[in-house]
Amino acid sequence: MTVDDHDVTESSFNGLMQALNLDSNQFKEYDIESFHQLNFQQLSQLKTEIESQLTILFDLLRQKYNADMETKLVTIDGFPRSDIDVVSIRLIRVRIIRLRNDDKSIIHLLEQKMAEEFASRKDQVEEEPQEQQTSSPAADRQILTQRYTIPFARVSQIVPSGPAEKSGLKEGDQIILFDNDIHAVNNRKLAELVIRVRSKQDQNINVDIKRGDERINLVLKPTDKWDGQGLLGCRLVPI
Repeated sequence: MTVDDHDVTESSFNGLMQALNLDSNQFKEYDIESFHQLNFQQLSQLKTEIESQLTILFDLLRQKYNADMETKLVTIDGFPRSDIDVVSIRLIRVRIIRLRNDDKSIIHLLEQKMAEEFASRKDQVEEEPQEQQTSSPAADRQILTQRYTIPFARVSQIVPSGPAEKSGLKEGDQIILFDNDIHAVNNRKLAELVIRVRSKQDQNINVDIKRGDERINLVLKPTDKWDGQGLLGCRLVPI
């Protein structure tokens, strides 16, 4: 994309947001190179800001345009579909892709800074009493909750009496975090989730979901020891 193309796209996106009575100023563009100058706290705050924008845009795609990142925009003949707003969907998708790339860069930098911090404190930690080295499950849970906020899959169907229903999952639930480390950035269109489910049959898996405005943590145990098919008893679709 050339500079001129970028300016046109940015102007069109801002115009679309204004037409939808949304504040276009809340959707920002970022210079990835500047991320390296930020400290851990600043990166964390920026990550929260970006993921908030992503949540708004994903909801807008789904609720306003009945579309997602996989919705086909052309007919089998290669012409733009007439039953959806192709231009608006494309503008929103472009911004989502940019923000996702920014989010990935920030996560990578956060992981680097965490690794550096752990390495610098390694000797100190090894000398601490055992009770001080033990991490708090509540603290670990809080870190995960703050770090991951973007849903990447939706429960589209629940089979009665299956593992998913027994765990408390409901149709419409959106998965934010699966087994504490599969999230919106690394799930590879649910491929990683499928692999994890197969590898942890009959074992508990923590699942963080979004239900309405509420975030809920559930425990899911994949198993084939039930009357239905599959290990979960539900159907998941990418968001």
